[in-house]
Amino acid sequence: MTPFHLYVHVPFCKARCPYCAFYFVVGRRDARDSYVDAVRGEIAAAAGDGRFAGRAVASVYFGGGTPSLLAPAAIDGILAAVRETFPVEAGAEISLEANPDGLTVETLRDLRRAGLSRLTLGWQSLRADDLRGLGRTHAPGDTGRSLDAAREAGIPNVGVDLMFGLPGRSPEDWRRDLERVAAMAPDHVSAYELTVEEGTKFFRRREAGRLTLPDEDARADMFEATDDVLAGAGIRRYEISNFARPGMECVHNTGGWRGGDLLGVGASAASHVRNVRWTNVADLDEYVARRSRGDATAEPPEILDEETWAAEDLYLGLRLVDGLDADARLSQVPDGAPRLQAALADAERRGLLERGGDGIRLTRRGRLLADEVFSALLAPDR
Repeated sequence: MTPFHLYVHVPFCKARCPYCAFYFVVGRRDARDSYVDAVRGEIAAAAGDGRFAGRAVASVYFGGGTPSLLAPAAIDGILAAVRETFPVEAGAEISLEANPDGLTVETLRDLRRAGLSRLTLGWQSLRADDLRGLGRTHAPGDTGRSLDAAREAGIPNVGVDLMFGLPGRSPEDWRRDLERVAAMAPDHVSAYELTVEEGTKFFRRREAGRLTLPDEDARADMFEATDDVLAGAGIRRYEISNFARPGMECVHNTGGWRGGDLLGVGASAASHVRNVRWTNVADLDEYVARRSRGDATAEPPEILDEETWAAEDLYLGLRLVDGLDADARLSQVPDGAPRLQAALADAERRGLLERGGDGIRLTRRGRLLADEVFSALLAPDR
């Protein structure tokens, strides 16, 4: 009966970003009301799911897509469905992702009244040419205005998303941009390296030789500069790509990195309880149609074996700066998972992991080479 986390996928977007591999639809205003009704229905139906029935909700996270395209009344209605279906912990974190353009103090106040306690602004960059190249719909001036509006509206925790490793950018460019962001003093910063995912426009451009990214050394310099600049402003790394002022860490995402159970609702939303994983159909119209018929919206589940489940927990826990008690987790695997123990021991010998306190964590060099550690845990034969 431990609390669980709830994710709500909102697939609507104003434009197609060439790097995005998440499920989204452009426009479709005509589908928004029926989609919200379907999400509310899926939440209500979860009351009869023995995996979640009677359990409290620790956090609600609206992701996308662009959740801020929904009217505050729609967000309020979804949250009302959550409260009608489950007990919600006092002070539960309610997060929403938003694009910085079009946000008004009035809209944000309405969201705050609905229960919003955490806002993430998708800045990505402070530079006009970067924003054009990324297909973003906002201008550089919208960044500061959106942060000011969120503060005026009384949102307690306001964070920003940034991307590094963008075409044509140097480590010096990134450091200057970080210094500007730090001077604006957000509560939380997510800084992600641009990754080129198969199926995106960026992937096709790279395959055609029309997309050139900074080299590996430059990207490593950017990764390390993020630590140095933000820490100097009191915004400290607590996960590989996430930084926060003390007490402003994202409860929802931290719950996932610590292996907490998750119910995902909406088209393409993923869920997991212990070692069982399932994902909703990634098609808005099919999702709504299934809900209207009362049919299951999820594809067949995947059940992880004990070692794979443990490997996933190790990978997620090691993303956190504090790490995890790997020995305790591996003691739960029937044969002790010697392959996983050997992978951790090898990473420790290479100086990528260190022991301290109650567990094991990545070193600073280990965070830089984290993909090597994670690959050894998750895909040893790749």
